[in-house]
Amino acid sequence: MTSLLDRESHTRGRFGPTPDEARMLLTVAFRPVGLLLAVVTAVVLVTLVSANSDLTGTFGALAATWLAVHQVPLGIAGATLSILPLLPTLVLVRMVSSAVARPLSDASTRRDIGWVVGAAVAGPLAMAAVMLAMIHDASTVIALSTPNALATFGWVILVHGVGAAIGCIRGTWPSLMRTVVLPPWLAASFAPAARAGAVLLAGGAVVVAVSLVLSFSTLGTLLESGGGIGGALGLTAISVLYLPNIVVAASSVVAGSSAHVGAAMVSVTETTGGQLPAVPVLAVMPESSAQVWWPVMLVVPALAAVVLGRACARATTSLADAVRGAAAAAVCVSVVAVLVGVVAGGAVGTFGDLGVDAPLFGVTTFAWCLVVGALTAAVTAWSMRRHDVHGWHEDSDRDESMADETAEAPVLGAPAALTAAPDVEQTDTDIVEADAETADESTPGDTDTGDTDIGDTDVVDAEIVDLPDEPTPGDEPTETDEPAGPETTP
Repeated sequence: MTSLLDRESHTRGRFGPTPDEARMLLTVAFRPVGLLLAVVTAVVLVTLVSANSDLTGTFGALAATWLAVHQVPLGIAGATLSILPLLPTLVLVRMVSSAVARPLSDASTRRDIGWVVGAAVAGPLAMAAVMLAMIHDASTVIALSTPNALATFGWVILVHGVGAAIGCIRGTWPSLMRTVVLPPWLAASFAPAARAGAVLLAGGAVVVAVSLVLSFSTLGTLLESGGGIGGALGLTAISVLYLPNIVVAASSVVAGSSAHVGAAMVSVTETTGGQLPAVPVLAVMPESSAQVWWPVMLVVPALAAVVLGRACARATTSLADAVRGAAAAAVCVSVVAVLVGVVAGGAVGTFGDLGVDAPLFGVTTFAWCLVVGALTAAVTAWSMRRHDVHGWHEDSDRDESMADETAEAPVLGAPAALTAAPDVEQTDTDIVEADAETADESTPGDTDTGDTDIGDTDVVDAEIVDLPDEPTPGDEPTETDEPAGPETTP
């Protein structure tokens, strides 16, 4: 816990939390659900007042809306409403994850994590019990059935458990990776799976936006059915809340699965007509049969699979690990697709079920990511390793050529090799002149080695080596016993 870890650690033999920890745990337990209750209260009161209601059953409406954010199915006037908007649920999950991640850090112990996660789930469960009691009390006044207690607690645990898990990962990620030992290819598969899922959802969002633009007239007609500005605003708010559900359905369609609203069904190859609820966002449903160009939308899952494969290739160190990582990422994407498909769908009274074919959605996403993603990962990994090992690209060729030129160039300061000259027979005169030249070079103010004039103050010591004279005809004998003194200039 960030604020608690800076203080003295708890006593080793103590099981319960310290007072400071208790205050922090209460914040984690009730802050997200308390903020949710405040927002729900404001929305319900504004809605009832704008509808000129006598505020009868206000507490029941508050409790039902609070549970609806947790995806708890509701019974209204004998009909079941189990398809609930995903947007507020996603916001709640975000709030819970932030509340859990805030008190945790890299140094948090298992005890700290256990207390925080327990508080993040226990607080909402207590609130859920209160909401069930409020609905049970209001059911005698308004047509609202009490939800099943087991289903209620299950959905609350699921929503807040997901948020708490995300918060724990965010707060303790470095230490978590050191504690949980996973194969490198498996640890490297989570980020590519998230990227592929994001690409798939982005493609679905684009399809929804284009469909709404093309169905602008139908959208306007549905908004006018609200009976005024207030009704139009209410329908718009409902459409915005259900927009993530529609995006999930569109992602299922572009992946090769199907989406349905009661009897109406749509896929990339066929459509079936049916009665639709008067919700403006449902204007995305096509009003005609499937078009010839609709299979072009399959480029979206193909692109998602390519992104997955390339990310796996870059996150691993070998071709085999890249393929394994792509396969693991495909499994992750498929599992998440099934879960999201189930949560995004449900029943709407007499209209029947609305949602996607979740099992087929999982199969199609798995097939795309496994086949295209693994192939892309293999090709990308092979290309990257080929370049690294052999240097078969322009930059490596340029570097190698520059290295060769550098190797061939002479090293600065190294003596250059001289070509050997033919041996010349040395005479006595040559030896004397060579010694004199050597002495002249070592003296400052030297001049050329030819005929050198030496001043009165310059003395040159010359050493004469005695060698046996070889008399030459016509030469006068020289005296070698008398040392030769240096020449002086008059």
